[in-house]
Amino acid sequence: MKGIKLITIFSILAMALSISGCNKELQPIVLTGTWDLDTAAVIVRIVYSPAVANEHPETLKFLAQNINKIKRELMKPQRIVFKAPNLTEFIYNDVPLPINGVYEQDNAYFMITNPLFPGGIGGASDNLRLELYYDRDYLMMILYTLLTDEDDAPITYDRLIETFHGVGSYKKIN
Repeated sequence: MKGIKLITIFSILAMALSISGCNKELQPIVLTGTWDLDTAAVIVRIVYSPAVANEHPETLKFLAQNINKIKRELMKPQRIVFKAPNLTEFIYNDVPLPINGVYEQDNAYFMITNPLFPGGIGGASDNLRLELYYDRDYLMMILYTLLTDEDDAPITYDRLIETFHGVGSYKKIN
């Protein structure tokens, strides 16, 4: 009986602590600062049509052989700097000057517009990590640059790839 009371008391305390933890106000998301690429957390995801893959097995092999090249393209920029009030710099190792742009923020989400992404690139942050979300069109553009005359036509890849997403991940350094 004494053990049941003790467990009940600890359960009530744990529940009270978890409830009070849920009532804490969320920290505001602050993008301002420097964010470095986390190469281990860069992701490329492809969902393809099995029917088209059966028709074009070489196309599927090409994707498997080149997925890391596509992923390496998402590992650019190596650093993103957010400056007040709403300016950004994309810093590349192989480009001497940063690519300047602007951003709009809505809580944890943001949209960056610069010469490389005139339509904008979306992202999110939790103050510790920042992610850029690459859409199908951008990833298909990268894929098309890898194709040679010996590869299947771009239309085949358009038919094969049902979903194509990428995530560039960054850690805040200051």
